[in-house]
Amino acid sequence: MSNQALDLLIECELLKPNGGVVDLERVPDHELSVRYTHFAKARKGGIFKEIEAHPKDARLNAQFSTWSSQFSKENTLSSLLVYNRVVLNDPLVSTDSRISYEKLLAGLQFYSWLHPLIRAGFVAIYPIDYYDKPSEEIPLLISEDAFRSSISPAIHDFAHSNAVLKSAIAGDDNDMYVLKEEAHIKRRSALVVTFKNDRLYSGVTLFKHSTNDGFRREGNRIYYRETWDKNEILPEKKFKHWAYQATNQAIMARLKAICNQSTLAQELGNTYITESEFESKLLSLSNTTGTETISPCVKFLNLNNSFINIESPATIVKLREKYPSAFERLNNSLLSVSDELHGTDGVTFERKCEALFHREIMPQVDEIRGVVGQIGAGFMKGTLVSLGGIGLAISTGSAVSLVPSLLLSISTGLTETLPAIRQLQSHKRRPGYIWHRLIKR
Repeated sequence: MSNQALDLLIECELLKPNGGVVDLERVPDHELSVRYTHFAKARKGGIFKEIEAHPKDARLNAQFSTWSSQFSKENTLSSLLVYNRVVLNDPLVSTDSRISYEKLLAGLQFYSWLHPLIRAGFVAIYPIDYYDKPSEEIPLLISEDAFRSSISPAIHDFAHSNAVLKSAIAGDDNDMYVLKEEAHIKRRSALVVTFKNDRLYSGVTLFKHSTNDGFRREGNRIYYRETWDKNEILPEKKFKHWAYQATNQAIMARLKAICNQSTLAQELGNTYITESEFESKLLSLSNTTGTETISPCVKFLNLNNSFINIESPATIVKLREKYPSAFERLNNSLLSVSDELHGTDGVTFERKCEALFHREIMPQVDEIRGVVGQIGAGFMKGTLVSLGGIGLAISTGSAVSLVPSLLLSISTGLTETLPAIRQLQSHKRRPGYIWHRLIKR
């Protein structure tokens, strides 16, 4: 559990017992490396036991995507007014065995700030990036139809209609730079694939038009030479084929990443959270079978100019511990509404949404506002500031659970590195995913 991670950081003398960061400048480089290496190895070695031991409950718990969401203090604190528990990625543990001084310090400050929330059981930290680690083997993917048949038709059409392709060039320092220029104009040999209304903080976006030759087999290994001409200008027909293939590969990479992290969320009994509107729609298209009507994502909780931003973790702890029933009622209401909207057709959807929002959700929101007001008017005065709102879109569609439906959305031949999926899905009542956005004004 995350309390064990905190204890380990304290044991390694990277954090103080009160959660403060030790003075790293006073620690010799070699000693600092030994301390960090011990922590990272222990976390990597214990990740699967931690997952098995993670406490599961029937509440609405949030696991934020490492691809389409980014940690912020505001987002975490506001989320804890809605979700029972928030699961975040460990910035100190990844597939890389090394870490820069700046990232180490930022990771320790991340833990230090979250210290009271972790101790209270409201935030859990898991090395999601390590769990989601890619295979050490580099696949040599070949497709006669540019991977068109590897993606479900609905996802293919939606993603291509929202794809944005920009040119990329190599600088003198060999770093890649993304241009504002649309890729089809100059037809350069490197491009970046993004999508409209998307948020992507990590993942596959850059593609190079390289050639492979000199193939030879030695035992079970294949060796070849890859070359890339950074100054090449592609013929129009070749560029179109390559750009189309690159877009398909970007879609497949995104689906695999979501599938990996959704599987972990399922193991932990959490709901997968994305901050990307594009990804939310992508998930809704995955979350359907055959010719069923796609139940829309519910843009359900949109509390503009009415919610509260809590600046201090200590304030959240006091609020949640002093008034637990108020938060539990809102949490349960969201689960109940998600259940009731499941599979609702488009004709009655909007009307039912509005009725449930005012009947089930607003009374709980008003209760939490009152609770925050009591805290703000008393001993916690001065710690609250106004916030634009929180927006949630809850998945309501499909009889197929999210992870299996994601697998149906991409070719099974390309999913060998995905983690094994358990047959039993715990707490099916919770939604498979939520589109969460913080609205500031």
